[in-house]
Amino acid sequence: MSAFNKYLHQYAEYEVGLLTHFPDELSYQHVVVIPAYKEKCQFISNFLQSELARQNVLMILVVNQPDTDQDRVPQAELVEQVLALGQVNWQCENLTLLAFAHSNSACLIVDRFTQGVEVKQGVGLARKVGMDIACQLIQSAHINSQWLHSTDADALLPNDYFTALAEKLSCQLGTADEVVAACYPFSHYSNDRVLHQANLRYEQALRYYVAGLSYAQSPYAFFTIGSILAFKASAYTSVRGFPKKSAGEDFYLLNKLAKVGQVVSLAGSPIILTARTSDRVPFGTGPAVEKIIALEQAQQTYCYYHPKVFDLLKELLEQFRCVFEHRAQLAHWYPSLNNEIVCALQSLHFEQFIAKQSNSKRQQFERQLTVWFDAFRTLKFIHFLRDNFYPDIPLKKAIEQASFDIA
Repeated sequence: MSAFNKYLHQYAEYEVGLLTHFPDELSYQHVVVIPAYKEKCQFISNFLQSELARQNVLMILVVNQPDTDQDRVPQAELVEQVLALGQVNWQCENLTLLAFAHSNSACLIVDRFTQGVEVKQGVGLARKVGMDIACQLIQSAHINSQWLHSTDADALLPNDYFTALAEKLSCQLGTADEVVAACYPFSHYSNDRVLHQANLRYEQALRYYVAGLSYAQSPYAFFTIGSILAFKASAYTSVRGFPKKSAGEDFYLLNKLAKVGQVVSLAGSPIILTARTSDRVPFGTGPAVEKIIALEQAQQTYCYYHPKVFDLLKELLEQFRCVFEHRAQLAHWYPSLNNEIVCALQSLHFEQFIAKQSNSKRQQFERQLTVWFDAFRTLKFIHFLRDNFYPDIPLKKAIEQASFDIA
């Protein structure tokens, strides 16, 4: 059994089993998955009015809500509004396939709100349900592309959404097969001035963080935003898909994917993300924007990572090139590092990791080190430095003092 089939057989969600009844005659070129909770249907209308609707797309819309929320009205209204835009041509239990007039695209509505999802699994489970369905439809040749697209209901997709990925892969030449995920360019926007400015501040922080990782030459220097991602179906299944988390599912998925291949950034028109506050997830853009607005209303400054933490990260990653020779005697390697780095490494139990690599060849050792010091441990390293040596400073000041520019 292939790894792809093994995933579908052992780890995929319930809906995959319903697709044995999917109409044989239907096929689509592209697929995009959108989770929806407390949303209106404007994003469907935007899609139908765009050139994308004529590009043979299957939109998988996973309408969901946590089991702690007993008010199903917003989700039921969304489904009703979407159904009014098309014609049902297939149904099976909680799946409804909707065809649109004057379009060769369709929407597969997944009802995950009538019986709510476990609150701790939240949007991660919703994304996983949609992606698992997409993988099964790729396996059964109902979807031609081998790429899965992930976005949100607050995203306005550009007309070159699918072609931007194809163009990037064609430019990768011999490395195209190594690409497992892609991040689209993005920008936040709102007609509300306060919201718009708060989102721009948060977006600046995101760009500053990724620019800092890039400056340090971290292999994990990419945006982890669930609404701007695409990934190869075979890679997605090889890492067992989205984790079932109520937030951060995009971060953890990309962290896994970066260990099996290359994550690239795409050119082209940006995805426009609606700037808004939100209480639907415990952390992320919505809560961060609320925090920024509250700070500004209290005439306080939004602070973020001190740029020194990225200088120290850069120093560490450069010195990682020498650690293999000293793996048996780390005491001979530590003096080459700033003491703050040594303290941070020890907080991550670096010595225990090294002890397990005593018999590794150099290539294997360096590979294991890159996998071990992943996006999550990089973040923990930065947080240790922040909490013990370099407290956050005003974002504007951090950007001005940084040894790198932000895009």
